[in-house]
Amino acid sequence: MKRMLLLVLATLFAASCATGPSRERDLVNRALDAMGGAASVAKVKTITVKGTLKQWEPEQSNAPGGEMRFANDAEFTMTGDFTSHAVRVDWVKKFAYPAPRTFTFSEIVTPAAGYVVGREANNLNRQSMEQKSPAHSMSGLRLATNQRELRRASPSLLLEMQRNADRVSTNPDIAIGGVTYSAVRYQAGSYDFIVMFDPKTGLPARIRTLDYDNVWGDANYDLVLSDWRTMGGVRIAASQKYELNGRVIQDARITDVNTNVQIAAGTFEPPAAVKAGAAKPATGSVPYQWVIRRQFIGTYMDSDSVSFDTRATTSLRLNEIAPGVQHVVGGTHNSLLVEMSDHLVAIDAPVTDWQTN
Repeated sequence: MKRMLLLVLATLFAASCATGPSRERDLVNRALDAMGGAASVAKVKTITVKGTLKQWEPEQSNAPGGEMRFANDAEFTMTGDFTSHAVRVDWVKKFAYPAPRTFTFSEIVTPAAGYVVGREANNLNRQSMEQKSPAHSMSGLRLATNQRELRRASPSLLLEMQRNADRVSTNPDIAIGGVTYSAVRYQAGSYDFIVMFDPKTGLPARIRTLDYDNVWGDANYDLVLSDWRTMGGVRIAASQKYELNGRVIQDARITDVNTNVQIAAGTFEPPAAVKAGAAKPATGSVPYQWVIRRQFIGTYMDSDSVSFDTRATTSLRLNEIAPGVQHVVGGTHNSLLVEMSDHLVAIDAPVTDWQTN
Protein backbone atom coordinates (compact mmCIF):
# COMPACT_ATOMS: atom_id res chain seq x y z
CA MET A 1 0.00 0.00 0.00
CA LYS A 2 2.82 2.40 0.90
CA ARG A 3 4.56 1.62 -2.40
CA MET A 4 1.30 2.19 -4.30
CA LEU A 5 0.86 5.58 -2.60
CA LEU A 6 4.40 6.58 -3.53
CA LEU A 7 3.76 5.61 -7.16
CA VAL A 8 0.58 7.66 -7.21
CA LEU A 9 2.37 10.67 -5.72
CA ALA A 10 5.23 10.28 -8.20
CA THR A 11 2.74 10.16 -11.09
CA LEU A 12 0.96 13.27 -9.84
CA PHE A 13 4.28 15.07 -9.42
CA ALA A 14 5.34 14.14 -12.94
CA ALA A 15 2.00 15.38 -14.31
CA SER A 16 2.31 18.70 -12.48
CA CYS A 17 5.82 19.18 -13.85
CA ALA A 18 4.57 18.48 -17.37
CA THR A 19 2.12 21.38 -17.11
CA GLY A 20 4.46 23.57 -15.04
CA PRO A 21 7.84 25.06 -15.97
CA SER A 22 8.40 22.74 -18.95
CA ARG A 23 5.20 24.00 -20.58
CA GLU A 24 6.35 27.60 -20.32
CA ARG A 25 9.80 26.72 -21.57
CA ASP A 26 8.39 24.82 -24.54
CA LEU A 27 6.13 27.73 -25.52
CA VAL A 28 9.03 30.21 -25.44
CA ASN A 29 11.36 27.86 -27.33
CA ARG A 30 8.73 27.14 -29.99
CA ALA A 31 8.16 30.87 -30.48
CA LEU A 32 11.89 31.53 -30.89
CA ASP A 33 12.15 28.69 -33.40
CA ALA A 34 9.24 30.17 -35.37
CA MET A 35 11.04 33.53 -35.34
CA GLY A 36 14.09 31.96 -36.99
CA GLY A 37 15.83 30.49 -33.96
CA ALA A 38 17.35 31.87 -30.79
CA ALA A 39 20.81 32.00 -32.40
CA SER A 40 19.54 34.20 -35.25
CA VAL A 41 17.82 36.60 -32.85
CA ALA A 42 20.92 36.73 -30.65
CA LYS A 43 23.09 37.71 -33.63
CA VAL A 44 21.24 41.02 -33.97
CA LYS A 45 23.37 43.66 -32.21
CA THR A 46 22.03 46.80 -33.90
CA ILE A 47 18.84 47.50 -35.82
CA THR A 48 17.05 50.21 -37.77
CA VAL A 49 13.29 50.03 -38.25
CA LYS A 50 11.15 52.29 -40.43
CA GLY A 51 7.39 52.44 -40.35
CA THR A 52 4.15 54.36 -40.14
CA LEU A 53 1.77 54.82 -37.23
CA LYS A 54 -1.80 55.96 -36.63
CA GLN A 55 -3.18 56.77 -33.18
CA TRP A 56 -6.66 57.38 -31.73
CA GLU A 57 -7.91 58.67 -28.37
CA PRO A 58 -10.61 56.17 -27.27
CA GLU A 59 -12.21 58.40 -24.64
CA GLN A 60 -12.97 61.28 -26.99
CA SER A 61 -15.47 61.36 -29.83
CA ASN A 62 -17.31 63.85 -32.00
CA ALA A 63 -20.61 62.31 -30.85
CA PRO A 64 -21.78 60.34 -27.80
CA GLY A 65 -20.97 56.69 -28.45
CA GLY A 66 -19.37 57.61 -31.76
CA GLU A 67 -16.07 56.55 -33.25
CA MET A 68 -12.85 57.33 -31.45
CA ARG A 69 -11.18 60.69 -32.01
CA PHE A 70 -8.41 60.35 -34.62
CA ALA A 71 -5.27 61.88 -33.12
CA ASN A 72 -2.41 61.71 -35.61
CA ASP A 73 -0.56 59.77 -38.24
CA ALA A 74 3.21 59.57 -38.21
CA GLU A 75 6.35 58.26 -39.83
CA PHE A 76 9.25 57.02 -37.73
CA THR A 77 12.77 55.66 -37.96
CA MET A 78 14.03 53.74 -34.95
CA THR A 79 17.71 53.00 -34.34
CA GLY A 80 18.58 50.53 -31.59
CA ASP A 81 21.75 49.13 -30.06
CA PHE A 82 21.10 45.90 -28.15
CA THR A 83 24.55 46.00 -26.56
CA SER A 84 24.15 49.39 -24.87
CA HIS A 85 20.33 49.09 -24.73
CA ALA A 86 19.99 52.55 -26.26
CA VAL A 87 17.25 53.54 -28.73
CA ARG A 88 16.60 56.65 -30.80
CA VAL A 89 13.29 57.25 -32.58
CA ASP A 90 13.07 60.05 -35.14
CA TRP A 91 9.47 61.21 -35.64
CA VAL A 92 7.41 63.22 -38.09
CA LYS A 93 3.94 63.47 -36.51
CA LYS A 94 0.98 65.05 -38.26
CA PHE A 95 -1.61 65.84 -35.62
CA ALA A 96 -5.32 66.13 -36.43
CA TYR A 97 -6.43 67.05 -32.90
CA PRO A 98 -6.78 69.37 -31.05
CA ALA A 99 -5.60 71.33 -34.12
CA PRO A 100 -3.78 70.35 -37.32
CA ARG A 101 0.00 70.77 -36.96
CA THR A 102 3.17 68.84 -37.73
CA PHE A 103 6.03 68.28 -35.27
CA THR A 104 9.42 66.79 -36.11
CA PHE A 105 11.40 65.55 -33.12
CA SER A 106 13.55 62.72 -31.75
CA GLU A 107 13.34 60.59 -28.62
CA ILE A 108 16.49 59.09 -27.09
CA VAL A 109 16.07 56.35 -24.49
CA THR A 110 18.95 54.82 -22.54
CA PRO A 111 18.88 52.62 -19.42
CA ALA A 112 19.69 55.60 -17.19
CA ALA A 113 17.90 58.56 -18.81
CA GLY A 114 15.76 59.76 -21.70
CA TYR A 115 15.72 62.91 -23.83
CA VAL A 116 13.56 64.70 -26.40
CA VAL A 117 15.16 66.84 -29.10
CA GLY A 118 12.86 69.13 -31.09
CA ARG A 119 9.30 70.33 -30.60
CA GLU A 120 6.82 67.55 -29.82
CA ALA A 121 3.94 69.29 -28.05
CA ASN A 122 1.94 72.51 -27.75
CA ASN A 123 2.69 73.04 -24.07
CA LEU A 124 6.47 72.88 -23.88
CA ASN A 125 7.86 72.35 -20.42
CA ARG A 126 10.18 74.85 -18.78
CA GLN A 127 13.42 73.11 -19.75
CA SER A 128 12.48 73.09 -23.46
CA MET A 129 11.56 76.78 -23.40
CA GLU A 130 14.96 77.65 -21.96
CA GLN A 131 16.84 76.08 -24.90
CA LYS A 132 17.65 77.89 -28.15
CA SER A 133 16.26 74.82 -29.89
CA PRO A 134 13.57 72.93 -27.94
CA ALA A 135 15.02 69.98 -26.01
CA HIS A 136 14.52 68.48 -22.59
CA SER A 137 15.25 65.40 -20.52
CA MET A 138 12.34 63.03 -20.01
CA SER A 139 10.51 62.81 -16.73
CA GLY A 140 10.99 59.60 -14.78
CA LEU A 141 7.40 58.63 -15.63
CA ARG A 142 7.96 58.96 -19.36
CA LEU A 143 11.31 57.20 -19.25
CA ALA A 144 9.84 54.20 -17.41
CA THR A 145 6.92 54.10 -19.86
CA ASN A 146 9.16 54.26 -22.94
CA GLN A 147 11.46 51.58 -21.55
CA ARG A 148 8.49 49.29 -20.97
CA GLU A 149 7.01 49.82 -24.43
CA LEU A 150 10.35 49.38 -26.22
CA ARG A 151 10.86 46.16 -24.30
CA ARG A 152 7.36 44.93 -25.17
CA ALA A 153 7.91 45.46 -28.90
CA SER A 154 11.53 44.26 -29.04
CA PRO A 155 12.26 41.13 -31.10
CA SER A 156 14.65 40.13 -28.29
CA LEU A 157 11.92 39.89 -25.61
CA LEU A 158 11.45 36.14 -26.20
CA LEU A 159 15.23 35.64 -26.10
CA GLU A 160 15.29 37.48 -22.77
CA MET A 161 12.53 35.21 -21.50
CA GLN A 162 14.47 32.12 -22.53
CA ARG A 163 17.57 33.34 -20.72
CA ASN A 164 15.61 34.26 -17.58
CA ALA A 165 13.42 31.20 -17.24
CA ASP A 166 13.13 31.75 -13.48
CA ARG A 167 11.06 34.88 -14.19
CA VAL A 168 8.64 33.03 -16.48
CA SER A 169 5.60 31.54 -14.78
CA THR A 170 2.36 29.85 -15.70
CA ASN A 171 -0.71 31.77 -16.77
CA PRO A 172 -4.20 30.45 -17.62
CA ASP A 173 -5.11 30.15 -21.29
CA ILE A 174 -6.84 33.25 -22.66
CA ALA A 175 -9.73 33.20 -25.16
CA ILE A 176 -10.11 36.22 -27.47
CA GLY A 177 -12.33 36.40 -30.54
CA GLY A 178 -12.94 32.66 -30.63
CA VAL A 179 -9.22 31.79 -30.38
CA THR A 180 -7.71 30.25 -27.26
CA TYR A 181 -4.12 31.28 -26.64
CA SER A 182 -1.62 29.50 -24.42
CA ALA A 183 -0.05 32.18 -22.23
CA VAL A 184 2.85 32.73 -19.87
CA ARG A 185 3.66 35.52 -17.46
CA TYR A 186 7.05 37.24 -17.53
CA GLN A 187 8.31 39.46 -14.71
CA ALA A 188 10.80 41.83 -16.36
CA GLY A 189 11.97 43.90 -13.42
CA SER A 190 9.05 46.15 -12.51
CA TYR A 191 7.19 45.23 -15.70
CA ASP A 192 4.72 42.34 -15.77
CA PHE A 193 3.99 40.98 -19.25
CA ILE A 194 1.52 38.28 -20.27
CA VAL A 195 2.66 36.73 -23.55
CA MET A 196 0.11 34.81 -25.63
CA PHE A 197 1.10 32.43 -28.42
CA ASP A 198 -0.56 31.66 -31.74
CA PRO A 199 -1.87 28.08 -31.42
CA LYS A 200 -1.03 27.28 -35.07
CA THR A 201 2.37 28.90 -35.60
CA GLY A 202 3.67 29.20 -32.05
CA LEU A 203 4.62 32.81 -32.72
CA PRO A 204 3.91 35.46 -30.07
CA ALA A 205 0.48 36.83 -30.88
CA ARG A 206 -0.28 39.25 -28.05
CA ILE A 207 1.80 40.86 -25.31
CA ARG A 208 -0.43 42.21 -22.55
CA THR A 209 -0.07 44.46 -19.54
CA LEU A 210 -2.77 45.42 -17.08
CA ASP A 211 -2.85 49.23 -17.01
CA TYR A 212 -4.85 51.82 -15.10
CA ASP A 213 -7.09 54.04 -17.21
CA ASN A 214 -8.52 57.30 -15.85
CA VAL A 215 -12.06 56.46 -16.97
CA TRP A 216 -12.21 52.66 -17.20
CA GLY A 217 -10.00 51.72 -14.27
CA ASP A 218 -8.04 48.50 -14.83
CA ALA A 219 -7.74 47.84 -18.56
CA ASN A 220 -6.04 45.28 -20.80
CA TYR A 221 -3.38 46.85 -23.00
CA ASP A 222 -2.30 44.46 -25.75
CA LEU A 223 0.34 44.61 -28.47
CA VAL A 224 -1.15 42.45 -31.25
CA LEU A 225 1.46 40.97 -33.61
CA SER A 226 0.64 39.66 -37.08
CA ASP A 227 1.78 39.52 -40.73
CA TRP A 228 5.18 38.05 -39.87
CA ARG A 229 7.81 38.65 -42.55
CA THR A 230 11.54 38.16 -42.92
CA MET A 231 13.18 41.57 -43.04
CA GLY A 232 16.84 42.29 -42.41
CA GLY A 233 17.45 38.58 -41.84
CA VAL A 234 14.97 38.27 -38.95
CA ARG A 235 11.26 37.52 -38.74
CA ILE A 236 9.34 40.64 -37.78
CA ALA A 237 5.64 41.25 -37.27
CA ALA A 238 4.97 43.84 -39.97
CA SER A 239 1.60 44.65 -38.37
CA GLN A 240 1.75 45.83 -34.76
CA LYS A 241 -1.54 47.03 -33.33
CA TYR A 242 -2.18 48.17 -29.77
CA GLU A 243 -5.56 47.48 -28.20
CA LEU A 244 -7.00 49.02 -25.05
CA ASN A 245 -9.83 46.82 -23.78
CA GLY A 246 -10.18 45.38 -27.26
CA ARG A 247 -10.22 48.70 -29.19
CA VAL A 248 -7.34 49.49 -31.54
CA ILE A 249 -5.79 52.78 -30.43
CA GLN A 250 -2.46 52.43 -32.27
CA ASP A 251 -1.82 50.87 -35.66
CA ALA A 252 1.84 50.55 -36.64
CA ARG A 253 3.10 49.20 -39.95
CA ILE A 254 6.76 48.16 -40.23
CA THR A 255 8.02 48.88 -43.75
CA ASP A 256 11.79 48.33 -43.56
CA VAL A 257 14.26 46.62 -41.21
CA ASN A 258 18.06 46.48 -41.34
CA THR A 259 20.17 44.61 -38.81
CA ASN A 260 23.78 44.89 -37.63
CA VAL A 261 24.15 48.32 -39.21
CA GLN A 262 26.86 50.82 -38.39
CA ILE A 263 25.45 53.46 -36.03
CA ALA A 264 26.81 56.99 -36.38
CA ALA A 265 28.68 58.42 -33.43
CA GLY A 266 26.52 60.69 -31.29
CA THR A 267 23.24 59.03 -32.30
CA PHE A 268 22.27 58.50 -28.66
CA GLU A 269 23.94 61.65 -27.30
CA PRO A 270 21.56 64.45 -26.22
CA PRO A 271 22.42 68.18 -26.11
CA ALA A 272 24.78 68.83 -23.19
CA ALA A 273 22.41 71.42 -21.72
CA VAL A 274 19.68 68.84 -21.03
CA LYS A 275 21.91 65.95 -20.00
CA ALA A 276 22.74 67.14 -16.48
CA GLY A 277 20.20 66.22 -13.85
CA ALA A 278 18.12 63.95 -16.10
CA ALA A 279 15.56 61.87 -14.20
CA LYS A 280 15.99 58.18 -13.45
CA PRO A 281 13.21 55.77 -14.47
CA ALA A 282 10.18 56.12 -12.19
CA THR A 283 9.30 53.22 -9.93
CA GLY A 284 6.12 52.27 -8.13
CA SER A 285 2.77 53.37 -9.52
CA VAL A 286 3.32 54.71 -13.05
CA PRO A 287 0.26 56.08 -14.96
CA TYR A 288 1.30 54.42 -18.22
CA GLN A 289 -1.87 55.18 -20.17
CA TRP A 290 -1.76 58.86 -19.26
CA VAL A 291 1.85 59.13 -20.41
CA ILE A 292 1.21 57.16 -23.60
CA ARG A 293 -2.02 58.79 -24.75
CA ARG A 294 -1.37 62.45 -23.94
CA GLN A 295 1.38 62.15 -26.53
CA PHE A 296 -1.22 61.00 -29.08
CA ILE A 297 -2.67 64.52 -29.17
CA GLY A 298 0.61 66.42 -28.70
CA THR A 299 -0.30 67.98 -25.36
CA TYR A 300 1.82 65.92 -22.99
CA MET A 301 3.46 67.96 -20.23
CA ASP A 302 6.57 65.86 -19.56
CA SER A 303 6.65 66.14 -15.78
CA ASP A 304 6.76 63.81 -12.81
CA SER A 305 3.80 65.63 -11.27
CA VAL A 306 1.63 64.54 -14.21
CA SER A 307 -0.71 67.53 -14.18
CA PHE A 308 1.80 70.40 -13.85
CA ASP A 309 5.44 71.13 -14.62
CA THR A 310 7.65 70.53 -11.60
CA ARG A 311 10.54 72.40 -13.28
CA ALA A 312 8.62 75.69 -13.40
CA THR A 313 8.43 77.62 -10.13
CA THR A 314 5.09 79.25 -11.03
CA SER A 315 3.31 76.39 -12.77
CA LEU A 316 0.03 76.09 -10.84
CA ARG A 317 -1.03 79.62 -9.88
CA LEU A 318 -4.07 81.62 -8.79
CA ASN A 319 -5.70 84.08 -11.16
CA GLU A 320 -8.38 86.20 -9.44
CA ILE A 321 -11.40 86.68 -11.67
CA ALA A 322 -13.64 88.27 -9.01
CA PRO A 323 -13.34 89.04 -5.29
CA GLY A 324 -13.07 85.67 -3.55
CA VAL A 325 -13.08 83.73 -6.82
CA GLN A 326 -9.78 82.28 -8.03
CA HIS A 327 -9.05 80.42 -11.25
CA VAL A 328 -6.27 77.82 -10.80
CA VAL A 329 -4.30 77.80 -14.06
CA GLY A 330 -0.91 76.66 -15.37
CA GLY A 331 -1.44 72.89 -15.38
CA THR A 332 -2.96 70.43 -17.80
CA HIS A 333 -6.46 71.31 -16.51
CA ASN A 334 -8.03 74.26 -14.71
CA SER A 335 -9.81 74.45 -11.36
CA LEU A 336 -11.98 77.08 -9.68
CA LEU A 337 -11.75 78.12 -6.02
CA VAL A 338 -14.58 80.06 -4.39
CA GLU A 339 -14.07 81.63 -0.95
CA MET A 340 -17.01 81.20 1.43
CA SER A 341 -17.38 82.63 4.92
CA ASP A 342 -15.67 79.72 6.67
CA HIS A 343 -14.54 77.33 3.94
CA LEU A 344 -13.44 77.04 0.31
CA VAL A 345 -15.28 75.34 -2.53
CA ALA A 346 -13.09 73.70 -5.18
CA ILE A 347 -14.70 73.03 -8.56
CA ASP A 348 -12.66 70.91 -10.91
CA ALA A 349 -12.63 67.95 -13.27
CA PRO A 350 -8.94 67.39 -13.99
CA VAL A 351 -9.30 63.70 -14.95
CA THR A 352 -8.01 62.36 -11.59
CA ASP A 353 -7.18 63.61 -8.12
CA TRP A 354 -3.54 64.40 -9.03
CA GLN A 355 -4.13 68.13 -9.46
CA THR A 356 -6.81 68.27 -6.75
CA ASN A 357 -4.36 66.95 -4.20
